[in-house]
Amino acid sequence: MKNLLLIIFTSLVMSFSVYAEKMEPLSSQMDAYLVVMDKDGQEALKPAEEVVPKDKLEYKLTYINNTDNPLKNLVITGPIPQNTFFVSGTNNTKIKSDFVVSIDGGKTFESEPVKRMVMKDGKEVEVIIPPEKYTAIRWMPSVPINAKEQQIFTYRIEVK
Repeated sequence: MKNLLLIIFTSLVMSFSVYAEKMEPLSSQMDAYLVVMDKDGQEALKPAEEVVPKDKLEYKLTYINNTDNPLKNLVITGPIPQNTFFVSGTNNTKIKSDFVVSIDGGKTFESEPVKRMVMKDGKEVEVIIPPEKYTAIRWMPSVPINAKEQQIFTYRIEVK
């Protein structure tokens, strides 16, 4: 019996060691919360399990530096799923960052407001592309994520 326990203990220690060695330098997690009104009329967040049209969701992207050194040049990209749209002005983080958006499925990103030249009544005019046309958003932090530190980024979408 002692030998069996020793084998199990040794296996667990070895498994943990292998796990610890293979830990990624940066871990990330994305959580989705349904934005609801509580009984006092205040916004509250609850885990999103099912959504219907007009529901607003808040995405929370958490990044953790698992190393003993700062990680630089992070690029944080948030999806905007089909049948949803970005709610303007809801991008939020405490991290000093540049914020850019995509209207082409994440191929290119640019600062807001997104402008394009179009022909209208025979004249070329500048139009602003509305946030409802965004297909992805991105933060580019200007500061590293320090050792063992986490950085959080949030934004909201609405279901069409």
